[in-house]
Amino acid sequence: MIAPGALQSMSAFMTFESPDATAGESAKVDITELARLLGLSIGTVSRSLNNRPGVSLKTRKRVLAAAKEHRYSPSSAARQLKDRPSLLVGLFFAPYYSPNREINPSALGLIERLRLALKTQGVDLKVLYFKDNQDLKDQALEVNVGLFYGHFDESSFAVVHELGIPAILYDKQSAFTDQISVVADTRQSCNVAVQYLAALGHERIGMVTGPDSEFYYRAYKEAFVSSMQEFNLPLRTDWLFEQSAERCNQEGAYETLLPLLKKDDRPTALIFASDWLALGGRKAALAAGLSIPGDISLVGHDNLPITAELDPPLTTFDIHVGRVVQTLAQIAIQLGSHRRPPGDSLESRTVLLLPDFVKRSSCRSLRPAVPAAV
Repeated sequence: MIAPGALQSMSAFMTFESPDATAGESAKVDITELARLLGLSIGTVSRSLNNRPGVSLKTRKRVLAAAKEHRYSPSSAARQLKDRPSLLVGLFFAPYYSPNREINPSALGLIERLRLALKTQGVDLKVLYFKDNQDLKDQALEVNVGLFYGHFDESSFAVVHELGIPAILYDKQSAFTDQISVVADTRQSCNVAVQYLAALGHERIGMVTGPDSEFYYRAYKEAFVSSMQEFNLPLRTDWLFEQSAERCNQEGAYETLLPLLKKDDRPTALIFASDWLALGGRKAALAAGLSIPGDISLVGHDNLPITAELDPPLTTFDIHVGRVVQTLAQIAIQLGSHRRPPGDSLESRTVLLLPDFVKRSSCRSLRPAVPAAV
């Protein structure tokens, strides 16, 4: 595999003869110049010449026609490089923004660690911010493997599939056989959270999650409802908050919960589908004059570094970012090497990650203390 920047180094080998050259002379024009003349990127020209995915048929024909017109002929060194093409992973990113355009620090940390992990394997990662499906299509033509991270719908997955570009979906699911899902088992996490709070004596439990259209948040919500029923706990639908995309952030959770936490009729515990939401809930509890965990217990999800430094530290679930990054990187390299997914069933194309429960002091027992044995 070629290290980052190898496409540029190919220019020393991949040349064509200019039609303006005098007899007996070959005006060497590198791949960078060819890309400039065609008005395309170096990566697009290279993929077209090497018959790689991620280039439309029209563009490939145009590049090949130009190569033929200029009597382009790669040398043996170029052919060796052709057998070991550079791999570019495109991370299609559609984050949830706060009102001041902040992004969940959990997402930013994962992306940076993934970039470093891929770099050690000689693979480039390019973060491509998603605007719409047409923008996605234009950007997808530049990459070998796609990685979806954020809020997308099925139509976006279809765009990349139709271009013939394999993809990884983080915390998403897709019906396409060339796309692999890597998902955290949020159902299990929520079930454990409810069971733990019930064991502590909590019956008045609320929940804050994200858009129901997202697989990750929908699974958390469904697990909350079923777990409350399983443990015969009263389910208050007015304490189940589904944040919209615009409010799925710290400030959104704060604004949503503050009116509730100022009331006498309020939950004794709250479960959050992310630490970012939990930080907003913590802020609302303190603003309402409540103590944590004296008046209300909190459970988050993600194990952001800051959660261990809070007073009190936040009970949460550790998704083990290092393990997630390693999984994503390995799958990206496999797909980039044209190694297909193991099967065509949804289960065979899903990698399930199991978060670990991290108990801290943001939760307290409501059960009476048992007198010490004499």
